[in-house]
Amino acid sequence: MNFDDFRTTNLIKWINRSLQILFGVLLIAGINYLCLKYYFREDLTQRHLYSLSPETKAYINKIEKPLKIISTITPQTPGSLHKYVSNLLKEYEYEGKAGNSQKIEVEFVDVYKERKKAEHLARTYGLQQSDIILVASDDRQIILLPSDIMKTEENVTMAFKGEQALTSAIVELTAKRKQRIYFLGGHGEMRIDDSDPLRGLSEVVQQLHFRNFDMGVLDLSVVDKIPDDADLIIVVSPQGSIQPNEVRILKKYLNEQAGRLMIFLDPGKNHGLEDLFYEWGILVDDMLVFDNGDDFQESSGDLIIRQYADHPITETLIKNQIPLVFGLCRPVRMNPGSPLDERLQTTQLLGSSASSWAKRNYLNPKNIQELSYNPKTDLKGPISLAMIAERKISPSLGINFSGGRLLVFGNSDFITNQRIGALGNYMLFLNTINWSLDKNDLLAIQPRPIHRIQIPLSRKEVINLGLVLLILPCSTAIAGVIVYWIRKQ
Repeated sequence: MNFDDFRTTNLIKWINRSLQILFGVLLIAGINYLCLKYYFREDLTQRHLYSLSPETKAYINKIEKPLKIISTITPQTPGSLHKYVSNLLKEYEYEGKAGNSQKIEVEFVDVYKERKKAEHLARTYGLQQSDIILVASDDRQIILLPSDIMKTEENVTMAFKGEQALTSAIVELTAKRKQRIYFLGGHGEMRIDDSDPLRGLSEVVQQLHFRNFDMGVLDLSVVDKIPDDADLIIVVSPQGSIQPNEVRILKKYLNEQAGRLMIFLDPGKNHGLEDLFYEWGILVDDMLVFDNGDDFQESSGDLIIRQYADHPITETLIKNQIPLVFGLCRPVRMNPGSPLDERLQTTQLLGSSASSWAKRNYLNPKNIQELSYNPKTDLKGPISLAMIAERKISPSLGINFSGGRLLVFGNSDFITNQRIGALGNYMLFLNTINWSLDKNDLLAIQPRPIHRIQIPLSRKEVINLGLVLLILPCSTAIAGVIVYWIRKQ
């Protein structure tokens, strides 16, 4: 073969180039295949800000049934919430891969733009609102709000709690049973199936259902003990006295079963719980709270509560300065005559302003002057409106194991359908539920701080920095003009 022949030379060049292209494509394909099959991820940040904690990975590995996480948080959501959530959910989805199966499926839905997906979510999960995260497995689901995943102080985002909230939701959904809450009935209490604005609890029950709780009604007159599956008992606005035998059952539940009991009372109603309160260091006076403070009363007459004790229940309310809206209130305070008990810890949770007072003889006043403060019979503000009593087990042995917990509020209408929509009321109720059931300490995963880097520059330094940054592009432009002019000449 004559290699000097022009056609032969072109053919050899063509074959050579073709083989080079083929080998290049095979090399790229091979590298991609190896990367797809054998790869690892490494978080190079100093504090591993973009990695899931070992605790979360352990819980994900234990998942038996697939989970679905749906986020309706969009890029248009104020702040950087979408960025943090999307990055975190990608880590959950990646960690949820187990061979050819996927333990965690993640989906982002814009309920305003993707109408078909939004309708599907509404039909399947009853989900219609934006800026939330839904974690679902079979017929069980939990909804997380922005306040559950972002820690804010004075409306400034301080830390991202997304991993803690999501992993807590996964732990709850994969638990063998749902936690069960019983609402007491038989004494004219507010009902969980009532949609009435003033005395209905249907909105509260819906929120508890979204958080994977089972709920039922308990009549103590037909049982001799609290059911074993009761994680929490709630008594809301009894209109008649709870009978001594029923009080005995509640006492036994608190003392012997380390039970959790929440009670919401109204002024002017006999509740019959005086003996139980006495044992737990609480005094509930038959008085009515008044407050003339300009910043502590709405035009409608409702009380605006802004005084909180430093406690996990009120932490979010304090840091964000979120008020509560209450109707008629009665005092709930420490009982100075209760027997001393080193195991008992009491906390006055909420209070009215210093300009308030609690009126003792408030029924059927002859004139408005009779409702004014009387130093002989009335309590001067601030007035305690809610109390927490908690017993610890064997503190002398150094064991910090929680016993029974009793929470008493001097108002019940702040959780009704009419008022639960107020942000503070809603947060207070859910925080109280979580604290009562130790859900705030479910995980030891720490929130991730949001670092803000700020470089303080004076006006002169800003001008000098701008001039320095302009040197390179200006120099390039001038050089280009010179070269163009030389070539033109």
